[in-house]
This record gives sequence, structure tokens and C-alpha cells, in this order.
Amino acid sequence: MRVASELSGGGGMTMTAHDTALPRIIGALEGTAREIDVTFARAGSQLGEGLGLFEGLKERLSTLSSELCGPEIARAGATLSTLAGELRAIHDGLRQETGVLQELALHSKDASQALERLLEHMRLITILARSARIEAVSVQAAGRDFGDFTSEIVALTTQAQRTIQTCARDHDHLSLLLGSALEAQREFEGQYGLALSGLAGKLEQTLAEVAARQQRGVELTSDAAIHSGKIAMAAGGAIIALQSGDSIRQQLEHAIKALRLLSAIAAGTGPGAGLDDAARRGADILLRRLEAAQLQESAQTLAQDADSIEAALALLAGDTAGLLDLVRSLYQGDGGRSGSFLADLEGELAEASDLLAKCDRARAGVDRVTSAMSTVLQTCQETVAALSETVSSIVLIGMNAGLRAARLGPGGRSLVVIAQELKVAADHVAGDAAKLTPTFAQMQQASGGLKQGGRLDAAHFAALNDAMGTSLAAMRGAGDRLGSALDQLTREGGGFASVVAQARLSFSNAGAMSDLIASGAAELERSCDGAAMPDDPAAAAAVRELIDGQVWPNYTMVGERTIHQAIIASLLPAAQGGAAPVTVAAPAQDDVDDVLF
Repeated sequence: MRVASELSGGGGMTMTAHDTALPRIIGALEGTAREIDVTFARAGSQLGEGLGLFEGLKERLSTLSSELCGPEIARAGATLSTLAGELRAIHDGLRQETGVLQELALHSKDASQALERLLEHMRLITILARSARIEAVSVQAAGRDFGDFTSEIVALTTQAQRTIQTCARDHDHLSLLLGSALEAQREFEGQYGLALSGLAGKLEQTLAEVAARQQRGVELTSDAAIHSGKIAMAAGGAIIALQSGDSIRQQLEHAIKALRLLSAIAAGTGPGAGLDDAARRGADILLRRLEAAQLQESAQTLAQDADSIEAALALLAGDTAGLLDLVRSLYQGDGGRSGSFLADLEGELAEASDLLAKCDRARAGVDRVTSAMSTVLQTCQETVAALSETVSSIVLIGMNAGLRAARLGPGGRSLVVIAQELKVAADHVAGDAAKLTPTFAQMQQASGGLKQGGRLDAAHFAALNDAMGTSLAAMRGAGDRLGSALDQLTREGGGFASVVAQARLSFSNAGAMSDLIASGAAELERSCDGAAMPDDPAAAAAVRELIDGQVWPNYTMVGERTIHQAIIASLLPAAQGGAAPVTVAAPAQDDVDDVLF
């Protein structure tokens, strides 16, 4: 603002009758005061709403932490850790049982060959027995009866042959079962063996991650407390800073009232209507400089408070985002997937259940072999034991018949030859039967590997599947609750961040408001730049009386009074005649104001 002035003969200054810039400054300050009031109130309301949301955030954090570290997940984790060990045991057991089946198959092959040879020997013995019966007829014609001998030989031979055939038939059935089970076992081990060990590794890794997340959940409590403290301090600082809006608005209203007084003095109306020219010039200069100083202080205070509030809101936004990031990294899966990380575990358990079902089906062949093994081996061992007795009887009868036939001389020679051949064949039978005994014993011993305690039979698989189902249900329930709490936390966190962002946006024009106030102060300062107060004690006294009565009582803050006293002291330094410096006495209400502000 420019002030037209000229020096008069007495050294005074004549002001323009109408200053067009002053109403504009007053109007701008009035608008700024309203805007400050609305802005600070809106930001305070939004921040208060945000603090309410933040309380919800802390509650959700507590829920998440207690859910993850709760006993239900701990028990399920222990069960699943056992399951991982069982899966490895199944993998190792499959390899062991495959070896047992291979060993049984080798022994079964040896037994099959021995049984086949026994059948050939028994067929030979049968032929020899029939030949002996034919020869016995001719010997009987010579007066010797060998009918009983041949009948007994044929009966024993027939009985032994049937026994061996039954054993061979049962053994062939066992061999088929062994072959089928071994094929199924090899196929399963090839397809799923690595999957079992791999799944066990994945389960162990996931459970280790659960344990790590539980530990991080404990640490998160501490981190959340730090974040919460910082957020609470930032919110408190922002609220305190926002309270300054009312003070700034009051300062502007006081300045506006003083500027209106200045307009009235220039127009020759109002409380200053009776002032002479010198007093009006003095009042004009003093009010312009006084309000320029007051407005400059208001602008500076607003700028500082705006910076403080912006810093507090930025800290609120940053710390809240950091806290939510901590929570998401703890409770969500890798890569920021929206579902609970326990969904990964659920998928692994579903895979484990499928593999266990396939293991159980593969066990069916082994179970059939194991079930048939005991009966077949018992039958074969009884056959071998009975065969030994039969062979001994055949050899004894044949020797007796041969001795009797030898006494006949040339007539019994054929029977002697047959008896010797029977003995040779019987010796072969005894030899092969002797080989069968250790073979069956080895098969019996090897089959023990399929009957050990804790064997992976159907009941064992069923128990594993039941335990896994219970743990899966617990994990799924915990995962659902975690996911729900996390979703709610995310919503509330987003709401809090949105409120803080709106508060920052609402306050984004605080700098512009500060600049506008500062520009008004600068314009007032420029309008009286170079102007001097009139050297007239009477005018000074009149100005002082006007200011004391119209301006000083409006102040409600110590800072305003301090500035006022400094300007008065600089522009009205002494009374007429160079007396002591002018001091401004505070009105009676000052003490009350100092207490209130």
C-alpha cells in the first residue's frame, strides 16, 4: 500500500482521505480468519476420528497376536510336526518294505524251483512204484508176495505227491501275490516316494515359518508399542498445534478491529473523530506499524504451527503405514497374497491326505501278501516235515523189499534194481526237502519285516489321517479368524490412513494463509515506511489515550501485549519535555487474561 504524504511547515504528514487498499486488507484478513477457523476445526475433527480408528487398530493387533500364539495352533503345530516325521518314516518304510518284498521274491523263486524238482522226483517215484507193482506180480508167481510192499509204496508216493502239489499250488499263489505287491510297491515308490519326503520337508519348513512368525509376533508386540507411542505423541502434538488455530484467529480478529479503527480515523469518524491532524497522523502511523507487527507475528506463528502439524500428520501417516506393513508381512503369505499364510499349510495338508490315501491303497497288496504268508509258509513247512517222514518210510520199505528180493536170486533182481532207484529218488527228495527248510525259514524271518510293531498298516494310516484332519480343522479355523482380523485391521488401517490424508489435505493451504497474512503485514509496513511520528506531546498523549482505550483492552494473549508495548515504547518514547519513557498500564482485566491464556 502506498500512503500519499507531504511535509507541512510543522514537519507533519498529511494522509489521503481515502485509502482503497485498507478495506481490501481487512476483507482478506476476515476471509483468512474464517478459513483458519474452518480448517483447524475440520483437521481436529478428522484427527479425533483417526485416533478412534487407531484404538481399533490396537485391538485388532492384540487379537492377531493372541490368535497366532494361542494354544490351539501350538497343539496343531506339534501334531503336524509329528506328521512330518511320519511322512519321512513312511518314505523310509516304503524302501524297507520294498527290500523285504524283493528278498521274499528271491526266496520264493528258490522255493518254487525246489518244489518243482520235488514234483519231478515224486513223479519218478510214482513210476518206480508202478513198475515195482508189475514186478511184484511175477515174483508172486514164484511163490513170494510183494503186494503189500508195492501197495504201501504207491500209497506213500501218492500221499507225498498230493502234499507237494498242494504246497506248490499255495506257493504259486504266494508268488503271484508277491509279484503283484512288489510291482505295486515299486510303482508307488517311484511315483510318490520323493513326494513324501518332499512334502515332509515342506511341512517342516512351513511349521518352522509358523514358529518364526510366532516369535516375530512377540517382537511385533514390542514394535507395535513403539509405533503406538510415536503415533500417540504425534497425535497429541498435532492436537496441541491445532489448538493454536483459535489463538491465531483471535489475533486476526484483534488486528481487523484495529484496522477498522484506522479506517474510521482516516474518515474522521468513530472514537478518533475528535483528533486533530497531528494526532490523526500519529495514530495512523502507530496503528499501521502496530498491526503490521501483530500480523507478522500471527503469520510466523501460523507458519510454525502449520509445519508442526504437517510433520505430526506425516509421522502419523508414516508410522501407521509402517505398522500395517509389519502386520501384513507377519500374517500374510509371501509375495503379499491376500489370504492367510495358513492357506499354504492347508494345501500341504490336503496333499498329505491324498498321499496317505494312496499309501493306504498301496499297502493293500502288502497286506494281502502278509495275510497269506503265514498260512502258506505254515502249510509248506508242515509239508516239508511230513515229506521227510514219507521219504524215510519209502526208503525203509524199499530197502526191506530189496533185501527180500535179493534172496530170490535172479528172479528178484528187477525188484532189487527198482528198490535201489527208489532209494536214489528218495534221497533226491530228501535233499531238496532239506533245502526247502532253510528257504522257508528265511522267508519266515524276512516276512517279520512286514509284521513289526508300528507297521504302516491301514489302522496306522487312519490314525494319521484323523490327527491330520483335526489339526487341519484347527489350522483352518485359526486361519479364518486370522484372515478376518487381518481384513478388519486392513480396513481400519486404511480408514485411519485416509482420515490422516484428508487432514493433511485440509491443512495443505495453511502455508498460503500464512503468506497472505504476512503480505498484509508487509503492505502495512510499506505504507508507513519513512513516515515519522509528529513531534507534538499533546498529539502523542491523545494517540496514547485512544490506543489505551480502543486497542489494548481487546488483547487476550500475552504475546499481543508484548508486541503492543514494544511498538508503543518505540513510537512514543517519552512524554512532553523529554520525561521518562512512556509505559502503558494494563487494564484491570489483564490479570484475568494472563491466567486464561
